[in-house]
Parts: sequence; structure tokens; C-alpha cells
Amino acid sequence: MSTSFEGLKKVLKSTGLPVTRDKAKKGTVYPYIVYSNVSKGKKMASSKVHRRLPYYQISFYTTGTESDLNVLENALEKANISYSDFVGIQGDENDDTVTNYYAYVRCVENG
Repeated sequence: MSTSFEGLKKVLKSTGLPVTRDKAKKGTVYPYIVYSNVSKGKKMASSKVHRRLPYYQISFYTTGTESDLNVLENALEKANISYSDFVGIQGDENDDTVTNYYAYVRCVENG
């Protein structure tokens, strides 16, 4: 189902986790969510733009395991928001192993 950017933010915040755009503040407690705009497409017909389609990366940072991701997946699924498969990348931060699970969501402007 198509969702607006505002609708997506509302769902992300419904998880009860910290949610920020582009970068979390230093010292933010894990797990947390960061969203970033990565591109903007458009739907055209008859040589006119009918809808702009922003594309967002949703990152879920955790020092735990993939089961921590359930809260975000459940929120997206409950709201019927389509998202790509989550992929995880591990890194080290302050001697902790931190995993960034990320997926993509296509929104509809004024949707």
C-alpha cells in the first residue's frame, strides 16, 4: 500500500524507539531508527508528472540480534507499508558490535 512520508514517520515513531533523520545524536541508546531520503522518482502519464515518489532508506541500529528488528517489521506490516528485505552490516563503535539493518520504502508525495 502506498504511504506518504508523514505516514511513514508516524509508523516509525509508533515503535517507541528513537527516530531521527540522516544521523542519530551522539550517545543515542540502541536500538534506534534513522531514515534518509536516497532518491526521488516520479509517475508520469501524458507527458505530465502525476505523482512524485520519494525513496527512503530505513536503518535500524542495534547491538543485539536480528530479533530486535521485529518491532520495526511488525509496525511496517501492521500499517501495510511495503518495504524491501532488510540487509545487515556489522561495524564496531566504542568497542561494541553494532549492526545496521536497512531496507527501503517508496512513499507517495501527498499520498
